[in-house]
Amino acid sequence: MRIGRIFFVALLALGLSPGVFVRSDVAPPDLTGSVEIRALAFDAVTNGPLSLGGLWHLTSENDGFGGYSALVSLGEDMFLAGSDAGRVLLLTRPDREGPAPEVSGFTGFSNDGWIRIDLESIVRDPQTGRFWSGIEGSNHIVRFNPDRTWSAAFKPPAMQDWANNSGAEAMVRLADGRIIVIAEEDRGDARHEALLFEGDPVRGAVPAGFTLIGERGYNPAEATLLPDGRVLVILRAFELGLPPYFSVKLATFDPQDIRDGEAIALQPLSDLGRPFPQENFEGAVVTQEAGGDWAIWLISDDNFSKLQRTLLMRLDWPEAAR
Repeated sequence: MRIGRIFFVALLALGLSPGVFVRSDVAPPDLTGSVEIRALAFDAVTNGPLSLGGLWHLTSENDGFGGYSALVSLGEDMFLAGSDAGRVLLLTRPDREGPAPEVSGFTGFSNDGWIRIDLESIVRDPQTGRFWSGIEGSNHIVRFNPDRTWSAAFKPPAMQDWANNSGAEAMVRLADGRIIVIAEEDRGDARHEALLFEGDPVRGAVPAGFTLIGERGYNPAEATLLPDGRVLVILRAFELGLPPYFSVKLATFDPQDIRDGEAIALQPLSDLGRPFPQENFEGAVVTQEAGGDWAIWLISDDNFSKLQRTLLMRLDWPEAAR
């Protein structure tokens, strides 16, 4: 994500004309604007077992909107998207009726010199309602209470040497409460460090370390739990083109295969290249549908750039295709 974001910022800078800069007062942020969700037309497209089942464009003039890098289910058809600015978007899945989208945040969560607010991943315990988030830039794991107030933070020793800008990118909570954290950084030959915490990582639980082997040029952007216990991983590559774009593939692995110090090869699931929408998809959640089918929901990170969009995409995975 970092390379892509830097490149888009450079493009924006190149588009600025030289001139005279006039100093003016900076207006306070507008956090009152509403969010519009508009359904987009799309062509029928399938790759592997997945078919495009829905596509929505999210827009808002709210200064707290955008930059969504994580997605989690709140139950009852509600999603929470977490952003690079440490804010959240609460929304009803757009194919159902429910409350209007709401831009909100985490209480007590701010840059203060020792921790960043660049939220890259988030998981939730459906029993207690507590959240855990992976923070890029400082590689902390932060725990939040059910009402999204700050609870605690910890930087696991096993993550001390993870890269600041490509560290705790993906996180998934297993059904038994264990938490997996996956590094974005490629350590060579598409190998990515990962940790399995048997207990609450914020309480200092000592993790088992393992390696995920993906595909050259693609790095983990997010992970989420499938209903059958496997883990779904978003793999993303930044492609130089006119215009530049992000290429996304999906893969899986079985957490039962995790052994301390050993490697697991990701199993390819689907290539979401063209004609699928090409955006910076980073957040993922899976829902169970009628008849045993699954739906994979992906949200894109617009990097707060006018050159990118915030899209919510639904991929249908029928039971017959599993």
